Order: sequence, then structure tokens, then C-alpha cells
Amino acid sequence: MIRLVVSADTDTDAQLRQVMVPLSQVITRPGLALQTLSDLSEVLPADIAHYLQLAQDVSEDEQRAHSYEWQALVVENAPLRVNLNGHLVSAPADFYDSLLERQIQPGRPIVQIIGEMLMRYSLGLPDWWYRARLQHILSTRG
Repeated sequence: MIRLVVSADTDTDAQLRQVMVPLSQVITRPGLALQTLSDLSEVLPADIAHYLQLAQDVSEDEQRAHSYEWQALVVENAPLRVNLNGHLVSAPADFYDSLLERQIQPGRPIVQIIGEMLMRYSLGLPDWWYRARLQHILSTRG
């Protein structure tokens, strides 16, 4: 499941709501299939209204529990947060570098490597992150 926060304001008493979007679900029309999503960008615009209708309130206890977890990550002050097996953990900036290094070949354009990473791994990282890490990797090579 992907958790999508619908509304949040930590400085007021506004109610926090969330939508749980299933990563996989059975589709019965037009035929039988198993649809698997890797991130929210794959949700069809026509389906968004359906998911928003499923929004649920987040209890104060659940908000507080997530707040404690997030505060622990803030204290670690890492450059990256990674969802690892369903757990949000701090990670070093070079966490994904081994995946990038496998894509580097002489003469291969950086834009092609970035496109491959975005298509193949769907890690939720923006293209500028890949570009910065590739530039770092290439600048430290001998």
C-alpha cells in the first residue's frame, strides 16, 4: 500500500486524512489482470477521484507515533530517506550509486542513464538527484 496524506497542518487542530492506494489489485474489466503499481505516478487520473473517496481520518495516536519516527530520522540528519522493506530509514548520499555505476558505459549519455534509472527502478528519486550523483561518480573516477 502507498499512503498518501490528503491534508495536514501541524500548527492547527485540522484533521489529518490519508488515502491508502494498493500497490497491486485485480482488474476485471476489460479482462482479468493483476495491476501492479510502483509509485503514485502510475495511478490513472480517472482513478484519483475514486481513491480520494476512500480517505480516512488519522488518529492522534497514529500521528504522534509517526511524528516520533520522523523526529528520530531528523536527528540522524542523513541526506536521504529510503523506504527499505516498508521501513523509512536514513541512508547516505551514495546509497544508490552501485545501481548508477552499472549503467555507466563509455560514450553513453548521462540523459540516457537517467532515463534508464527512472524506467527500471522507480525509486521515487527526481532526475536531478541521478544527475548530481552521476556527476559525482564520474568526477571521482580516475
